[in-house]
Amino acid sequence: MEDERLNLLINELEKLHHRLELSQTVTPEYFEPGMMEYLDKSDGTYDPQTGGIMLRFEAKGTRYDGRTEIIEKMKSGDTITVLRDRENPYNSNNFTMVNGRGSNVGNMPMELCNAIAPLYDSGMLVFENAFASFVDPITQRSRHAKQAMLFVELHCRLYL
Repeated sequence: MEDERLNLLINELEKLHHRLELSQTVTPEYFEPGMMEYLDKSDGTYDPQTGGIMLRFEAKGTRYDGRTEIIEKMKSGDTITVLRDRENPYNSNNFTMVNGRGSNVGNMPMELCNAIAPLYDSGMLVFENAFASFVDPITQRSRHAKQAMLFVELHCRLYL
């Protein structure tokens, strides 16, 4: 069971890292909305020697509940707190994120939540720190943009 949970997490880390690698090969003229944007902002690594994990991912749900306006005032480096959200009606594995003022700025992507929650809930995974690694306010994006972009870097430790 432990191996399955670890493999699921490693698979998600590899997907994030693949996005970073892809950013180095995709030419600027290639564009696929929602798929190829901000590739270089994602990453995922795991050091089996230390149990250290680094995830860099896009926050989800940023256009709901006034989050876009909150993100508008954020900058890279701002502290983020990642909180377990078992009561989320859409995913009981959810993690929500709040800024230093305690305002909700979005959720961790569902795939990451589903990989991390079992390890976190069992005490095998501990969050060490998180911060905004990239912020693109809606006022700086295309007039067609519907939300601000927020990427979060989360550092964890895995205890096997």
